[in-house]
Amino acid sequence: MEKLIFRKLITDITLRALIITFSLGLIVWIIQAVNHLDFVIDDGHNFQIYFFFNLYNFPKIIHRILPFVFAISLFFELLKYEKNNELLIFWTNGISKMKLIKNLINFTIIVTLIQIIIGSFLSPSSQYKARLFLKESNMDFLPNLIKQGKFIDTISGLTIFINEKTKDNSFKNIYIQEGEFSNFKENNNQIIYAKEGYLIDSDKKLFRLLDGKIVGTNNNRLVSFEFDKIDYDLSKFSSKSIKKPKLQEISSLKLIKCSYSLYFEKIYLDDLFICEKNKLKNLNQELYKRFIKPIYLPILTLICCFLFTFSKEQMNYTFKTIKVFLSIFSILVISEILLRYIEASNIYFLLLISVPLIIYFTIYIFLINKVKYG
Repeated sequence: MEKLIFRKLITDITLRALIITFSLGLIVWIIQAVNHLDFVIDDGHNFQIYFFFNLYNFPKIIHRILPFVFAISLFFELLKYEKNNELLIFWTNGISKMKLIKNLINFTIIVTLIQIIIGSFLSPSSQYKARLFLKESNMDFLPNLIKQGKFIDTISGLTIFINEKTKDNSFKNIYIQEGEFSNFKENNNQIIYAKEGYLIDSDKKLFRLLDGKIVGTNNNRLVSFEFDKIDYDLSKFSSKSIKKPKLQEISSLKLIKCSYSLYFEKIYLDDLFICEKNKLKNLNQELYKRFIKPIYLPILTLICCFLFTFSKEQMNYTFKTIKVFLSIFSILVISEILLRYIEASNIYFLLLISVPLIIYFTIYIFLINKVKYG
C-alpha cells in the first residue's frame, strides 16, 4: 500500500513537471528561435539549417528551467494534496512525515542526476552539433540577401554592392570586393565591376557577370583586365556566423582536464579551444552550472517539505505558504548569485561547492526537529 501511495505522489509530481517543462520550454524555444532569425535574414542560411540549429539548442533550455520547474511542481502538488486532504492518506496508513521526506529526497536525487546528465553531457553535445551543423552549411539563402543600393557584407571575405535590381532578376552596376583590398600583401584580393549580371545555376550560387573589369593584386602589384563575360562562384564563401564552439559547447571532460592542468600549471592542448589562465574564471563558472547548481535541487525539496509542518486549518496557513514559496525563490537566486562570484581560483571554486552542502544540512536538521517536535 505504501508503495502505491508513494508511486502516485511521484507520478503526479513528475507529470506536472513534464507538462510545465515542455510548455515553458517551448515558449522559450520559440522566443529564442525568433532571435535567431538573423541566420536567415542577415547570414543567408536556409530554413532547414535555421530549424535544426534551434532544435539542437532545446536541451540547453530544459537544463536552464528544470530547477525552477521542479521546485514549483513539487510545491503546488503538495499544496494540492493538502487542499484535497490527500496527505491524510499518508498519515492514516502509518506513513510518518520523516519517511515521506526521505522518499521525496531520494526521488530528488534521481532528478538531480538527470539534471547533471543533461547539463554536463546532453546539452554541450547538442549545442556542439548545432555549431557543427552551422559550420558545415553554406550560403543557401544568398539571393534574398542581394538588394539594390545596399552593401552585402554578411559573407566572410566578400562584399557585394548592387546599384539596381531589375524585374527579371538581373542586376545592373555590380561591385564585388573579395578579401581585404587594403592589405596588398594578400594575392587573393580583388575588386570586380560589371555593368550587368545574374544568377544562373539551379541553386543560384553562380554569378554570371557581363561587360566589366577586374582589379587585383599580384606580388604587391596592381593588375587589371577587362572581360565580356565571366562566371563568379559564390558557393566557396561562407557566412560570418560564429562557427567556433563556445565554452558551453565543449565537453565536460575537456573542461575538467583544462581546469586540472591550469591548477597544477601544466599544458593542455585541444583543437576546439585554447586552455589558458585568463579563461579559468569562465571555465569554473561553466563547471559550476553543470555540476554544482543541480545540488540545490534537494535543498528546494527540503524547503517544500516545510509544508508538512502546518495545515490548512491554521489561521496563518496562507502566510506560511508564501514564506515557503519565497524561500524557494531565495535559494534559486542564491544559486545564481554565487555563479557571479566565482573567480579564477580552483581553491575558491572548491569552497563554493561546500555552500549548498552547508545549506542542505542546516535546513535538514531544522526541518527534522520541526517535524519531530513541532
